[in-house]
Amino acid sequence: MRRKWVGDDLGQSLVEIALSLPMLTFLLLGGADMARGYAVQLAVQDGARAGAEAAAIDYSPTVAKAQARACDEMGRTPGMNVSTCPNNPDKPTVYATFAQSDGKTACVNPPTLTSPCFATVRVVYTFQTVTPWPLIPNTFTIDRTTTMRMFASP
Repeated sequence: MRRKWVGDDLGQSLVEIALSLPMLTFLLLGGADMARGYAVQLAVQDGARAGAEAAAIDYSPTVAKAQARACDEMGRTPGMNVSTCPNNPDKPTVYATFAQSDGKTACVNPPTLTSPCFATVRVVYTFQTVTPWPLIPNTFTIDRTTTMRMFASP
């Protein structure tokens, strides 16, 4: 009777599945978290670019317009909550500045070829994973900045 159980392979596949299924589940969840994090990182980068571009091509740029354009661009990413984007701790924080090439001197209005003005938009977002992973941080700060030269008036 004992030899029959030793030579039997019927339970082997069940044991292998029972041992590998938790690892495969964690790999699947980890892959989904990584994909979501990458999508949010791209959205933050695109938001900074869109805000700087909107300010660069506008003849009367404002911080509010740049912030609104950045939030609008990030709002197209599923799962990214950007309603009332500025000044909300759970949402992306958008900073917009207009300065000359040194980054400190105020812009000459309108910008000219000899004294160009640059629009800089910075977006900071705190990403949180769906699953709390052991030994890995659950939150990551994504910080992207884009600077574009503003067009001189015609």
